[in-house]
Amino acid sequence: MKQDMSEDILIKYILGEASTHEGQEIETWKSANHANAKKFEEVKIILETGKQLAEVSPLSEAEAWEKFKEKRATARQEPAKVVSINRSTDTNWLRIAAAAILVIGGGWIGYYLYQQNAATQVVNIQANNQVRVDTLPDGSVVHLNKNSGISYVGTFKSKREITLAGEAFFDVKHNEAAPFTVHVNDVTIKDIGTAFNVKSKQRNTEIIVESGIVQVSRSNNAVRLSRNEMVSINSDDKQLKVEKSTDDLYGYYREPVFNAVHVPLSRLVEVLNEAYSVNIRIENTALRNIPITIPIKWTDPLSNVLEAIKGTTPAMNIIEVGNNVIIR
Repeated sequence: MKQDMSEDILIKYILGEASTHEGQEIETWKSANHANAKKFEEVKIILETGKQLAEVSPLSEAEAWEKFKEKRATARQEPAKVVSINRSTDTNWLRIAAAAILVIGGGWIGYYLYQQNAATQVVNIQANNQVRVDTLPDGSVVHLNKNSGISYVGTFKSKREITLAGEAFFDVKHNEAAPFTVHVNDVTIKDIGTAFNVKSKQRNTEIIVESGIVQVSRSNNAVRLSRNEMVSINSDDKQLKVEKSTDDLYGYYREPVFNAVHVPLSRLVEVLNEAYSVNIRIENTALRNIPITIPIKWTDPLSNVLEAIKGTTPAMNIIEVGNNVIIR
């Protein structure tokens, strides 16, 4: 029989989460002597007090945990104080001690409860008017394009599933035991460790793989994509068609400066329309496939970029009228 019993096991038992074998061990341990039974009751009171404090706390779980860590760090730096106790008020003292332990020394209880609640917490990450880069709990990195967002449930370790709205580039950390899954519209992208871009716009979904392999599935159809392969899915499509990705413009928003090298003007215009929320039209069809090589700094105004494009082809005429731009 164990001489001492782990507080973690006692908490599991009190919460009704211990196994049958653990429960039998605890009951045997409790009945062994008065000290063990008293310790069990103390842990039970501390846990109940902790729950009551959690119910009335105005802080969120994450905020409360951060506050707890701050208080614990401060308490460890301060010298201990000795206070005389009236033995006749043993019950009140036990409850006061329970609350004090929760704030100062009961890290194992706070952490346990925090972990339990974190497993069902929904995390939302949103990019508004600027591109946002975030490292997920598993070490994977996500680049969110403007006006895009992702959400996931839990700690994102044993189960790595994300719901996407908009566009994002994922650089996934390898973990065969927990595949990385992205849900967007009615499409599912599953990966183990790779880098890929997902774009959702008006119920159309585009997936481009930069490295590694991903599986894309929709209804009863599924395809595997390797490096430099893509699939573009319209809401009315019955089949998934794998194609070659011909450029790396899909990831333009990941870097502050993008170097366009021999990019057809028509393709560059598509990206500029999206990046600057404008409407650029090429009226002179002879210019559509002219290769453009320029650096683009996304913090520059559109007029600077258009001036650089015009500099590559002097005969080009560019007319700006508000958010409309005509290339002749």
